Amino acid sequence: MKYFLVKVEFQTEDDKGKTKHQSYIYLVDSMSVTEAEVKTVKYLRDQGESNFEIKSATQSKILEVLQ
Repeated sequence: MKYFLVKVEFQTEDDKGKTKHQSYIYLVDSMSVTEAEVKTVKYLRDQGESNFEIKSATQSKILEVLQ
């Protein structure tokens, strides 16, 4: 398997109605960039998220995750 870093930007609204942007990076176990993006979108939608955008997806240099 390969690991990909998927950067996601979320849009939220603060108490005053101003739109804020927050970015997070997800580490995704996948075989391709496309699959990593699809997995991330599915995961976020399953979590009830809707106001987000995939900003980038790049292959990570991480070889293995030890648990």
